Amino acid sequence: MSSFSSALLNIFLIAIIIWFIVLIIAIITLTKRKDIVTPAKAFWSAVIFFAPVVGLIFYLMYGFKNKRRDITKY
Repeated sequence: MSSFSSALLNIFLIAIIIWFIVLIIAIITLTKRKDIVTPAKAFWSAVIFFAPVVGLIFYLMYGFKNKRRDITKY
């Protein structure tokens, strides 16, 4: 039983490390963006920091600039 709990603890620690790396990358990406004004950056940083799961998911979904171009019909 102790090997199972230690394996579970190792998986949990790896998941936390991966989550922390993704969080740091999101914050760095946010701070380097030139198309977002400082108050919006502060807002996104607060959302990501205080609500990490929901904030990071919302930033990854809505915070990045959409690079698709709309195709107009002729």
